[in-house]
Parts: sequence; structure tokens; C-alpha cells
Amino acid sequence: MRPRQPIRDLYDSPMDAFARPISSLARKGAVLGVLAAAWAGGRAGAQSPAVQPSPGDQGDVLARPAPSVDELLKRLEALEDRNRELENKVTDLNRQQGEEWLGEQRASQIREIVHDVLADSQQRASLQDGGMMAGWNDGFFMASNDGRFRMELGGFMQTRFIWSNIQAGKFVAPGPNASNTLVGDRTANRYAFDMPNVQLWANGHVFSRDFTYMVKARFYQQVATDFQKGANAAPGNVDFSGFELLDAWARINLDDNWAVRAGQFRTPFSRGFLTLEQYQMSASRSVVDYHYALGYTQGLELEYGNDEFRGRFSVNNGELDNLMGDAYAVYSNGSFYKIYPSGSYGGQNAPWWEQNTQLSFTGRMEWKPMGAWNQFRSQTSPAGEPLAMLVGLGLHWQESAAYQSNTASQNQADPINQWFAATIDGQVNFGGASIYAAGFFNYLSSPGAILTQYGSNVNATFDLGDISIVAAQFQGAVYLMPKVELFGRYEFGYIGGVNNATLAANNVANLENPSTMNLLTAGINWYLDGQDVKWTTDMGVSLTDFHPWFTDMEAGWRPSNAGEFVFRTQLQLMF
Repeated sequence: MRPRQPIRDLYDSPMDAFARPISSLARKGAVLGVLAAAWAGGRAGAQSPAVQPSPGDQGDVLARPAPSVDELLKRLEALEDRNRELENKVTDLNRQQGEEWLGEQRASQIREIVHDVLADSQQRASLQDGGMMAGWNDGFFMASNDGRFRMELGGFMQTRFIWSNIQAGKFVAPGPNASNTLVGDRTANRYAFDMPNVQLWANGHVFSRDFTYMVKARFYQQVATDFQKGANAAPGNVDFSGFELLDAWARINLDDNWAVRAGQFRTPFSRGFLTLEQYQMSASRSVVDYHYALGYTQGLELEYGNDEFRGRFSVNNGELDNLMGDAYAVYSNGSFYKIYPSGSYGGQNAPWWEQNTQLSFTGRMEWKPMGAWNQFRSQTSPAGEPLAMLVGLGLHWQESAAYQSNTASQNQADPINQWFAATIDGQVNFGGASIYAAGFFNYLSSPGAILTQYGSNVNATFDLGDISIVAAQFQGAVYLMPKVELFGRYEFGYIGGVNNATLAANNVANLENPSTMNLLTAGINWYLDGQDVKWTTDMGVSLTDFHPWFTDMEAGWRPSNAGEFVFRTQLQLMF
């Protein structure tokens, strides 16, 4: 669109050919008339006295007397008035011509905009016979015109470089022929690129906003190596491309406060796991959360929420725990075995006939005295946010049978393991800084905790005793710049009450009296585009021996002596 011109610029129109000559001629004529009159009057007064013309000479112009100065000034004033009148007319003509031109330009642009809107509307309507809308609104979406159906599509991926350095000790003795070691990985330094998380999801509502759903899956890293196994690792097939179902649930909103959900979902227990992977503070979930924050399960969940309180209660298929190290870790004493202190396969993706949890209940309550719920979607608090605080309490209890597919054929009793877990956590957002803390307690009665997988005692179970586990983490973060955040975290873990006689009988005495875990992590987040594009770099060091039961291979932590070091740098893209 041509910019509107100031009044003085409207003279650039073609009417200048008419306006300027008239104005110039009028001014020049007036000036010449004054000069001529003054010159003539001066000469007449200097040469001879004025002669009074006769009445008959009045019609002769040449015979008329010269006009006086006052008369000439009056004539000049009349000419100037006439000149201003002509200039005003020319100005009005130019203004009318300019406004007509600008009006045509506006009309042309409006026609173009209307054409684009109609074309976009036709394209959207062509997506479905009944009419469908699609586009981007903080994520891709498709929706019906009446709003009854909506699907949002999204995902994210994380790619990182990781370096892990371990120290030789009682868990990892030096040399390929070292004896009395629990793991086969004795390589001091391992470093490479990998992709720890690639997820895709679809969520939305059907028929109305009261019927919501989500389906989420991920590509995960899986490989059967001897990293977390005994010195004589059990054979296994390598698989780098697993595809795993995560969320698959449907929710019905009963009213503004109550809802019920069924399917596979995150267990309502700890904030550490309920905070999604893409909203974590560090490059990987904390070691404490990996072992004690519980995971996915299948079942029913009742939910209540208002502006200040929120509660969830679930009846489910139990948990696959990582309470004693990696749940898939295999140890060796000539016959290979695993340790399952809760005796549970876990509810995630397991069919009904493989469920060995007899009873399982989980609940969580949250109190938010200040702030908004969406401020606790992540563990960070950007500058400018209002003060907010959240406190949560989670409880879990389950009974599970031991891992015996056919107890009658083995002629053995089927022991029942009991597991009680509790957590309390809290977060305060200051707007530019945040603090987070969580504590965990686990009690396990584990008469059927050890399962022999190979050798002469296949499916045999052993009593691991009454186990108590205490763990905690403390985390703080502060923004150095609007998009740059510095954070630090301390983690602690203790395992007591283990039946050392059972461990000794299985020739794995090094697992006795596990040392406490003391772990420090510090790093920096660069939010290039909020959480959608984020670069995280952190490093951690273990202050004490890293017992195999605290191992977190995905995060980079391997069994070793004190002084283990892990460096990670990770780029996240969410869409």
C-alpha cells in the first residue's frame, strides 16, 4: 500500500502544471505593478507639475493620472486574495485526487486478503466432508468444526554426548581375569553419542471435552550386554531399536472437579516421575527418581482437583521396581539370577495372565497454597513468574507372588512379597529461581526376592530379608540470564536390612552391606526457545562407592569405586 502523503507532498501530482504558473504570474504582476507605479510617480514629480486632465480626457487611458500608492496597495491585496483562492481550489483538487488513489489501493488489498481467507477456508473444509480444521497452536492439531472432536499430535527427541569414567574397586577390579567382581564392564572410559529419548504422542477429546484420551510411545535403547551383569554374563540378543508403549488411557470428566481414568498411565506417586522427561532439569532423570519414583502401571484412577488441592487414587497391577539396582540386572555365581525384592513384573504392557501382583494401591495428594498449577509443569521457574509453592505426598502398597510360573511342578511354596512406599516432595518457584526436594522411604518383606534363571535351581526363590531403603534429593536453580539457567543437585541413598546370609550363599558377598550413595550433579540449561529447543550440559561425581544396586546405566552411572565421573551434553527438540 502506498504510504499516505503529507499535504505538502500532494503537490507532486500532475495539477502542479496549472497551479504553480498561476501563482507565480500573479505574484510577478503585482510586484512589477508596484515598481512601475513608483518609478512613474517619481519622474512626474521631478520634471513638471501635474496637469489636471479634462473631463474629455477621462476615457483615454494614457491620459489618466497615475494611481496613488494606497490604490496600488489595495490592488495588490486584491490580487493576493485572488491568488489564495486559486491555490485553495488547486489544493482541494489534488487532495480529492490523492484520496481517490489511496482508496483504490485499500480496496485492492482488502480484496487480496478476502481471497486468501476464502482459499484457506476452502482448504480446511476439504479435509473432511463434515468440515475439519487443522493447523498449529503450540502443537499440530486436527479438529471438527463443532469442537466435538480434537486430536493433537506431538513428540520430542533428545540427542546427547555422554562420557562415563569409573574407578577400580571392589565392584570393578582391574584386569580381564580379576576375580570376585560383580560386573563385567572394566573399561575405565566410555564415551559416545546416543539418543536416550524419542517419543511420539496423540491426545485430545472425542464427542465432547469431557472424554479425553492419550496414546504415547517411544523408541528406546535396549542391548543385552554384560555392563550390569556378572563376570560370566548370560547370553542375550542385541536390540538397539525397541518400540515401547507408554501412555494409553481414556478419561471421563464427571464434573468440574471429579474425573476417572482407565488404561496405562504414570503411577500417581512421585512428582519426580510425574514431571515429563522433556521438562526435567538435568540431561536425565535423577538416580533417586529412577529407582524410587515408580513408573507406569495399568488400572483405574479416580482424580479430584480444585484451585488449591488435587488428589489421585489408583487401583492397579503394581510396579516393576528398580529398588535393588536395574530390574533387568543379572548376577552370576555359576547359575544366573535376578533380584526382585517386590516380586512384581510390573503393570506396564503386561497381559493379564502374566500379572503376579495380587493387590496394589497407589495415591497422591498435592497442596498448592500459592501460584497456578501450570507453573509446576516443569522443574524450572523462568524470570517474571509469580511466587508459587507445591507440596505433595504419595503412598503405595502391594502384595506380589514370587516369580514361579508353575509352583506345583516345582513342589515349592509360593512366597508373598509385601512392599510399602512413601514419598514427600515440594517445590517453590520464585520467578527466576526454584528449589525442589524429595524424600523416599521403602519397606519390603521379601521372602521370594531372588529368582534363579539358569543352572540347577531354575525358578528357585530365596529370602532377601526385611529391607528398608531411605533416599532423598535436593535441587536448586537460578537464571543467570533470561534464557540461561544454572542448577545443582545432591542425591543420597541408603539400603539396610538385607539378608547377608542369602547373598553369601549365592557367592555374591560383595553385595553385602551396600554402601550409601552420595552423588553431586551441576549443570546449565540454555532455553533457545523455551522447552521446545533446549540445550543441557551437566556433570556429576560420586562421593562414595557406587554400589550396583544404585546403578543407572541410561543416565551414565556404572558400578565403581568412589570418584566416578559422568559428563553429558544434550540437545532437545520438541514439536
